[in-house]
Amino acid sequence: MKSISIILPCYNEEEALPLYFQSVDPVIKDIKDYTFNFILVNDGSKDKTLDVMNDLYQKRNDIEIVTLARNFGQNPAIYAGLSVCDSDYAIIMDADLQDPVDLIKTITEKFSEGYEVVSPHRANRKSDTWFKRTTAGMFYKFVNAIEGKKVIPENVNAFRGISRRVVELFNKLPNKDRLFLNDVAFVGFKTCYVDFVRQKRAAGSSKYNVNKLFNHAFNIISSGTSQPLFAVLKYGAIFSGIFFLVFLGLLISYCVINTGSLISYNHTLTIFFILSSVFLALSIIIFVIGIIGLYLHNVLINTRNQPLFIIDRVVKQEEKEDLNPSLSDKEENRVSD
Repeated sequence: MKSISIILPCYNEEEALPLYFQSVDPVIKDIKDYTFNFILVNDGSKDKTLDVMNDLYQKRNDIEIVTLARNFGQNPAIYAGLSVCDSDYAIIMDADLQDPVDLIKTITEKFSEGYEVVSPHRANRKSDTWFKRTTAGMFYKFVNAIEGKKVIPENVNAFRGISRRVVELFNKLPNKDRLFLNDVAFVGFKTCYVDFVRQKRAAGSSKYNVNKLFNHAFNIISSGTSQPLFAVLKYGAIFSGIFFLVFLGLLISYCVINTGSLISYNHTLTIFFILSSVFLALSIIIFVIGIIGLYLHNVLINTRNQPLFIIDRVVKQEEKEDLNPSLSDKEENRVSD
C-alpha cells in the first residue's frame, strides 16, 4: 500500500487546524489504497498554533511536527516539510480549508493513473476581490507573455500533489532562491490539472497583504525567467532612439521658429517637452535599475549560500514521550541544503 504525506505549512492557524482535521478525517477514511500521515510545519507562529499541533500529536498517531526557528514564509515552510517527507507521495495544501479536502481523493486517483504532478486548478476567482482578480490575471498573462510560453499555469497555487521522485528532485535543487510554483513547472514529468472552487477561510485571516503579494510576484518573475533583462536591453535601445529624435526635433524647432508672437509659445512648448522627456527618462531609468537590482538580489542569495530555512525541531511519533519545548538530546537542529 502506497503512503501519502499531507504537508501543511502553518502560520497562526490555531483556529483552523482543528477544523481541518475534522474535515479531512472522513475523506481519507474512505480512501482504501493509500495510508496517510500529516507533516505540520510551524512557520514561526505567534499564537498557539504549536500548542494545537502538540495536542493533535498526542491524540493521533499520524502526525509529525516540524518547527522552524522563526517565520520564514510559506515557500520555505513547504520545502522544510518536503525535506522530512519519506512517503511515496506528498500533497501540499493550506490548513484553512480554502483548499478543499474532498479533492484529496481525486488527487490519489490521479496518482493511481500514473501522474507524478497533480495540479488543482481554480475554476474561477469569484471569491477574490476585484483588485486581486484583476492583478492576478494581469500577472499570469505578463509572465507567460514575456517568456513566450506558458511557464506558470494560471490560477494554480501551492496546492499540489507530487510523487516521491519529484520530492527527491526538489530536495536536491542547489539554488537558494527556489520557489515552489516555479519548481513544479520546471520539473515537468507527467502532469494533470483538476478543477476546483476555492472556499472561504474556515477560521483566522489571510497572512498575505498587498506588499507580500507584490514581493511574491516579483520573486516568481525573477526566479522563473531572465527575459526582463533582455527586455531592458531591447526597450532601452528603442527609448534611447525616441528621446534622441525628440531632442533633435526640439533643437530644430528652437533654432528655426524664433520670430514674432511664436517665441513665447515655442519656448513654453519646448520647456514642456523637455521636462516631460526628462521625467519619462528618469522613470524608465529607475524601473530598469529596479529590474537589474531584482536579479542581483537573486545572485546575492545564491552566492552567499544562506539556507532557505532553519529547522529548530522535528517531532516524530516515536518521540511522543518527550514534547518538552526545551532542547533535548532527541531534538535536531538543521538547515536546508
